[in-house]
Amino acid sequence: MALVVIALLSVPVVAGPVSKLFQRVSPAVVVLHTFEQAPPIFKDGEITTASVEGVGSGVLISADGLILTAAHVVHIADSIHVEFHDGSRTLGRVLASDKSADVALISIDRVPDGITPVSLADSDQVAVGDEIIVIGAPYGIGHTLSVGHISGRRVPDDDSMFSGTELFQTDAAINQGNSGGPLFTLDGEVAGIVSHILSRSGGYEGMGFAVTANTARELLLERRGLWSGIDGVLLEGSMAAAFNMPATA
Repeated sequence: MALVVIALLSVPVVAGPVSKLFQRVSPAVVVLHTFEQAPPIFKDGEITTASVEGVGSGVLISADGLILTAAHVVHIADSIHVEFHDGSRTLGRVLASDKSADVALISIDRVPDGITPVSLADSDQVAVGDEIIVIGAPYGIGHTLSVGHISGRRVPDDDSMFSGTELFQTDAAINQGNSGGPLFTLDGEVAGIVSHILSRSGGYEGMGFAVTANTARELLLERRGLWSGIDGVLLEGSMAAAFNMPATA
């Protein structure tokens, strides 16, 4: 009887390029927990208010604590808690916000030890078909990785709320909580800031959009505008009466 001996070689597992990239840049990604007072509601002769909590993502771009995110995540937040990959938290404050482009810049007083900021790419050099990764907090689950490609480069028309804002379209998985998170090139630079999705179901359907890094750089770093932190609420009907305001105010 012939004896067949099969030798099994132990081959070390080597992390692939995406895995190495994630390990390198993920610490610069933060989870943003926001708290704000919802507009008052007039019901049964009484005015009621409620606190609304939200979650989004952001990315550290400087050693002195500058973080890029989406405007709709933080624009009217009363307080922002910035959570790092180790679970530690600190307070953030909005420095600039551009609602029309859906990008915002916030700051923190101190960056935790061991966290290295990431750089912004020249997004003009990012091409359709390039592989990218997205890191964020879908449904509040922090530092979640998704991989995809640049599917297109779009500039919405004048009828869009993003009129004139350059966007990357991507097939990488994006869900609620990813907003404000970074879209990375395989070189580890931020090519875009996640903004929104197009979806009939309300969840991921392969149509995600991110504001290009060059747009964010121009609006928030090169010609940063004044941000007041004030947003308006239209008072009419019973609500106007409750505040003793003219109905047309």
